[in-house]
Order: sequence, then C-alpha cells, then structure tokens
Amino acid sequence: MRQKTIRRWGWVGGVLAAGAVLAFLVLTPPTLLRKIDYIGAGVCHRQAAHSFFIAGRQTPLCQRCTGTFTGALLGLTLQWGLLRRRRAWRFPPHWVWGFMALFFLLWGLDGFNSFTTLGQATRGWLGYAPQPWLRLLSGTLMGLSMSLLLVPAFNLTIWGDGLPEQTIESGGELTLLVAGGLLQTALLYSRAGWLLYPVAVYSAAGVLGMFLLLGMMVWVMAVGLDQSYTRWRQLWLPACWGTVFAALILGGMVLLRLLLMGTIDGVPGL
Repeated sequence: MRQKTIRRWGWVGGVLAAGAVLAFLVLTPPTLLRKIDYIGAGVCHRQAAHSFFIAGRQTPLCQRCTGTFTGALLGLTLQWGLLRRRRAWRFPPHWVWGFMALFFLLWGLDGFNSFTTLGQATRGWLGYAPQPWLRLLSGTLMGLSMSLLLVPAFNLTIWGDGLPEQTIESGGELTLLVAGGLLQTALLYSRAGWLLYPVAVYSAAGVLGMFLLLGMMVWVMAVGLDQSYTRWRQLWLPACWGTVFAALILGGMVLLRLLLMGTIDGVPGL
C-alpha cells in the first residue's frame, strides 16, 4: 500500500515542486537579495521604519520577523543537532510551557505596542516607545517557542521509530536554547556590514524551513503515511509536497499583496 501511494504521488509532487522552484527563479527579480525580499513579503509587512538596515540595505524581514524566523531555525538546529532530539516526540514539560507563554506574551504585547505607533506616534498605547532591540529579542524568544512545538510535532508525525522522550528535559537545556537566542540577537543587532547576506539567507531559510516542515506534516497525514519513515533520505517525497505547500502559501500571500497594494515594500499609507 505504501509503495503504491509513493508511486501515485511521487512524480506529481516532484513535477509540482520543480515547477514551484522554477517559477520562483523566473518570476522574481534576478538579484539574490531581491528574491529573498519576495520570500519575506509572504510573511512580513516589511515596513522600513520597523526594519534593520545593514550596509545601507533593508533586511528582507522586519526586526520582529527576523527574530521570529531566525529564532525558530536556531531552535530547530539546537534541538535536532546539539541536543540530539532527532526522534523525541514528547512535548516539553509543563514548566517549560510557562516560559513559552511568557515569551508569547512579550511578543504579542510588544507587537501590539509597536502597531499603535504606525501612525508616527512616538509612544505606543502601552506607554513606551518601541525599541528595535526589543522587537528582535521578543521575536527570537517567540521563534524558540515555536521550535519547541514544531520539533516534537514533526517527530511524532514522521518517524516510525520515534522515542518517547521530551525534546527539552531540564532547565539547563532550556537555558542553552535561550542563551543561544541571546547571542544570536546580539550578533544580529550589531548590524555589521558583513552580515547583510548571511542575515538575508538565514532569515529566508527560517521562513522556508518552517513552511516546508509544516507542509511535510500535512501531506503525510493527508495520505496516511504518518509514522512511516525511519531515515531522513526517505523524506524526499514529503519534502516535495512540503515545497509545494510552502510555495502555495508564500506565493499566494505575495500575489494577494501585489494585487491589493501593488508593492512588497511596506504598506502604502503607513
């Protein structure tokens, strides 16, 4: 049954994924940074006033989204790499959820406060002036929290040989993730000229990685292949459909944005 499903969906997924990549390469501007801008435009408002400029060039994502998606990618890397939770499918303990709730609250409240200053007000409704470092930090902590949910969800959905272990088991491991996020925040906030391309590519990888993994999970559940895999190299077919999923979501958002606003650079009138 599994081989029949793979044969049925394999060539379709491969063709659609290749078509999505080709369309992105052909339909977007020729330069690498501008192509990445289009990836960022699928998830971010890209307002210049809320974005970093490195070497005189606006980053593909705003300060908060830069933190969110690079933080998520960092969290995935640390959990799967350094902590070796490549098969762990149990969600973090309850006390970790408390920290995740705090990170989400910081991200949401600071985002709301920043939103209320889009009309050029110097102070938000919460009584303080938005700060770029706080946008970046709150985004990074939110991204780490997202990764703490995505890793066990992915492992539970994909692997047939998953382990009943928690992805975060101790305060030391959570401290490691947060410390990594703080170091990354400090590096990104330095805005050194040499960081322009690394930050652009890294943030784009965070966006694409999140949607790719989500798309892979959706597809394997839709066709009944969840918990059917034991090797990363077996994931080529879910990866094809994850690519299609990412292209549909991001491409659809960019197309809608162009139809409504005529630009991917900021929001006219704000």
